[in-house]
Amino acid sequence: MSFVQPGAFDRTQPEAAPPRSLEAAIARGMSDTHGFVARLADRVAPARPVDLADTAHFLCLLHGRYPGLIDYAATRSADPQVGKWLARACEAFVGERALLTKLTVAAGPITSTPGQDKCTPAILALRSALNALSQSDRQGCALGAAFALVIDWHIIRDVLDVIAQRTGLEPRPSTLPSREETLDLAAMVGSDRSIGRAMGFGASQMLVQHHSFWDMLAERAELRRMQDGL
Repeated sequence: MSFVQPGAFDRTQPEAAPPRSLEAAIARGMSDTHGFVARLADRVAPARPVDLADTAHFLCLLHGRYPGLIDYAATRSADPQVGKWLARACEAFVGERALLTKLTVAAGPITSTPGQDKCTPAILALRSALNALSQSDRQGCALGAAFALVIDWHIIRDVLDVIAQRTGLEPRPSTLPSREETLDLAAMVGSDRSIGRAMGFGASQMLVQHHSFWDMLAERAELRRMQDGL
């Protein structure tokens, strides 16, 4: 697993050309391109309850606390239209955090897994890295990360809805801004090329971290399968 360290986001990375827009960043792949996410969201061949509990627990640890990435990003923009989007996203994510908490309780405790002592510190480091990203001084970087989180969350919500269904909960529909209106706003703001590039960078870094998160959960699931002789 490769977690970007806090404070690393504003340094240039000559070995990798960052995407030049939010749309380019998400085109590189979001959570739905990760095989483990597809397994978790599969309603035909249900995931193991232990994997669902693991997912709820660690997602809550990553995104279940206030303030989060979107809340920090909301302090970084003075544009009125962007401010309205951020205010809506912040308010909607209050409900998402509440859902994460309910699902973590309903799904039950996580199962001890080899390397358990390293998992929580890794997630806490990842959360710190995302918070650092959302407080970047580079104009557009924090906003790009917030845009990407909201778009990716619509995919993650499919997984949360599966967990809710399996645990007997009925979550309210998400009120986060849609993918379409988010991309439209990003295109408008990104007409300034320097801001567009910064948004692309912030979005790509956020998505890379989500991919690393799913890598970790997939590895944990495979180790449990081996433990159980499956």
